[in-house]
Amino acid sequence: MKLGLKSGADDFFFVQRGSAAGHGNLVPSRGAVAVTGKDSWHGVISSRDLIPAILNPHQLFDGKQRTLTISKQTKHLYLAPRAGALKEDLKDYVRLGEIAGLPNQKLVAANAEDAWYRQVRSRVYSRWALPYNSAYDYGAWDNEFGAILNGRFVGVDAIDDENQLLLGAVLNTTMTAMCRLLEGVATGVEGAYDVGPPAARKMRVPDIRRFDPSRIAEVTDTFQAMREANIMPPAPSTEGKVSLLRRHLDVAVLCALGMSAGQATALLDRLYASYGRWRGGVEKVETKMRSNRRAMNALGQSRTVNPIEATGRRVWDEIRHDAPNFPSDFVAKDEVIEVIGVPTDAYIPESEPLIEAGIITTKKKRLDLKHCGRVAYARMLRIIGFAGLFEIPVSHVRCMAIVALFEEHHAKLREAARQRAEKYVSSKESVDAVVNVTIRHWLKTCRDAALARPTDEVRVEAKTH
Repeated sequence: MKLGLKSGADDFFFVQRGSAAGHGNLVPSRGAVAVTGKDSWHGVISSRDLIPAILNPHQLFDGKQRTLTISKQTKHLYLAPRAGALKEDLKDYVRLGEIAGLPNQKLVAANAEDAWYRQVRSRVYSRWALPYNSAYDYGAWDNEFGAILNGRFVGVDAIDDENQLLLGAVLNTTMTAMCRLLEGVATGVEGAYDVGPPAARKMRVPDIRRFDPSRIAEVTDTFQAMREANIMPPAPSTEGKVSLLRRHLDVAVLCALGMSAGQATALLDRLYASYGRWRGGVEKVETKMRSNRRAMNALGQSRTVNPIEATGRRVWDEIRHDAPNFPSDFVAKDEVIEVIGVPTDAYIPESEPLIEAGIITTKKKRLDLKHCGRVAYARMLRIIGFAGLFEIPVSHVRCMAIVALFEEHHAKLREAARQRAEKYVSSKESVDAVVNVTIRHWLKTCRDAALARPTDEVRVEAKTH
């Protein structure tokens, strides 16, 4: 059993298939795919840089019916750029991720290979995909075409490939669905249980090694009918009722384990009734919880909102009209810009050194920005949250002026945020926390503004180090 891929930035690495229609000049060439990515970005990416992927169990529906098989043409694709130069529109998309600060996120950085957008975390293509978090219905999706599984899934494979269909059959029985109640961790939402690899390994499912050889064909034929119908049968209802597909599969598996048809039917009736009682009890509690949540929402409250975060957001909304966007509000359209690749581990001095004032260093290299004013500008970009390619004006005088304005507004905003925060919270620790949240919103707004910045500036050739 393997946990699906955790990228740390699913909205970036899992792009959605799109259409060239309605996207201006977006016309995919042969071997390329039109996609939609982070922040509604539209572009064309080479199919060799994309792998079919499944992002969420909620997308495995056909109308209101849960499907059993994962389509070969998945809705989402996993971004896996090849080594070498970035092709098609991928360079622009990577730049968007850098502006959003993705290289600085812990999991993204930990998974990075030679570049932050090339991830080395193991990819899971298991034949059967179990939901990490399940509601009332619990089953195993058939990943016959080998799509990458996201971290919302647990991948399972049979030890012997010839037993893959038998494994899929037992994983979709009601007996397995009941086991997840015993080993999973309840989340308190609509009967949902977290079932990761440790819990899944403890689940005692029907043992296909004990099947009567003369009964195996009945199991595989029954499960094959379910696959052809492409329906994952719903779990027992509150009245203990099930579909014929589920009952036929459960009976076939129990008979293969040595029971008679009558014995299997008697056991399943008790099993379905028990599951129905549990489900009914949980649904009653959930109905009360929904009523309570509606009351909280009517009052503008939420059980998931951190009070400090909410207060910080409120303070930011009150002072945002006085907060300029750095550096986009202060860089002229005709500014001469140098695009420089600054590694995330680069050391940027906080004050002007006695000698070599224009140097940024890494463990292996030295990057000469020619003047301490440009170094200070790079440090400002890092504080704002930019990463990867830094756009730095060639003029050190302009750099120093913009940095001075940034420090001035930073101090003013902190003071304004503190004065307003003291009206909502009392302790010094809480005030400091609210101020930090407010400044974080400001810096994010600065990064977002950079995405909308005009692209007709005068630039010299980009340099990477």
